[in-house]
Amino acid sequence: MNLYLQFGHGMMGLCESLTEKWGGSTTILSPRDLKHSQMVSFTKRLAKLNGRVAIDPQFYMPHADHVRLTTHSFWPDDYQTSLFSSSEIRRMLNDLKTNYNDAFSSSFFILPNAYCSEVNDIWYDYNTEIINCAKLLNISQPIFITLCLSHDVICSEEQVHLILEYLEEWDIDGCYIIAEPPKNSYLVENPLWLINLLDLCAGIKQLSKSIVMGYCSHQMLCLALSQVDAIASGNWLNVRSFNTEKFYIADDSISRRSTWYYCPQALSEYQITYLDVAQRVGKIDELRTHSSFNSPNSDVLFSGVQPSSVNFNEREAFMHYLQCLKIQAINSSKSTYLDTRESLKIQLETASTLLSYLISSGVRGRNRDFSKVLDINLSAIDVFDQMRGIMQNYRWNR
Repeated sequence: MNLYLQFGHGMMGLCESLTEKWGGSTTILSPRDLKHSQMVSFTKRLAKLNGRVAIDPQFYMPHADHVRLTTHSFWPDDYQTSLFSSSEIRRMLNDLKTNYNDAFSSSFFILPNAYCSEVNDIWYDYNTEIINCAKLLNISQPIFITLCLSHDVICSEEQVHLILEYLEEWDIDGCYIIAEPPKNSYLVENPLWLINLLDLCAGIKQLSKSIVMGYCSHQMLCLALSQVDAIASGNWLNVRSFNTEKFYIADDSISRRSTWYYCPQALSEYQITYLDVAQRVGKIDELRTHSSFNSPNSDVLFSGVQPSSVNFNEREAFMHYLQCLKIQAINSSKSTYLDTRESLKIQLETASTLLSYLISSGVRGRNRDFSKVLDINLSAIDVFDQMRGIMQNYRWNR
């Protein structure tokens, strides 16, 4: 499983640095955060670093009023109803093809699609029309349908299986999945949500379609069990967890700017003051990132001086998080289903042991402490194994 970069506010330099470090990457561009002119220069710089892009139209909320998003040329001028005409769909797709996907040599063509709160015949007809219109344009890139699903849809086994039935009829190459978390949470505490997401992805892969999962945190590493091709993540929480409010007029400033350090072996993030606590109680080395992650950005925190006194800024924190997540995403997929399952469970059990030790010493990750979702992920893996394990094991290398 690979890691793509989910572009968000202030990520240009971050994407360029990581693309250069990795020897290439794929960045999913955000019309909400980039003007077309910025995309032109940005994609040229990425191309020089062996970087590629995909364009997310972000048509999740057709009545969105975020100025940067709605002033892009592909956005409908007078969207009035829940469904728009075939002629407007063709205009939108043609603009996305000519001025965005072809112009930027995108890796795959993401079809625009609205946020789905109910899977039904209307939703099926709407997507069928979009796909049919796209097929008339002779698009050269692989075509990915957007599945932007509400948490209620994901938590419904019936709705998930209906999506899979519809997907069997659509001539597409892959799915770009956006999964809304319950209660706008960062770490999801509903096991059914994660179980159904694993089930949906496995079903899509059995239809021989590729999957890119957008807006992901490290909790989504378990999607390797469904053979998801790539997860996408970024700097701030609003590109690691999907929230529809992002696409309406709002103050783009980050209200509670706090720098967090990601400890990959604990699957948790810590405010720097809690690293001070760890140093005070002699547990700081337990939080140090292993050299195998190739993330020197965090080394300064473990230089022997008080962590809060060193220059570990937001950019360093984001670089560190995404570098570690890249390594974890790649390492999460093994040569067999059984090896992948056991590796993921060992990762969670190791984190559980470490977190118990740290918490007993007063070192806590607050709302980003993975201890509250460890059982959620373990439960999801076990249930998924019962539902699809035999088939996944059989199909893994086929």
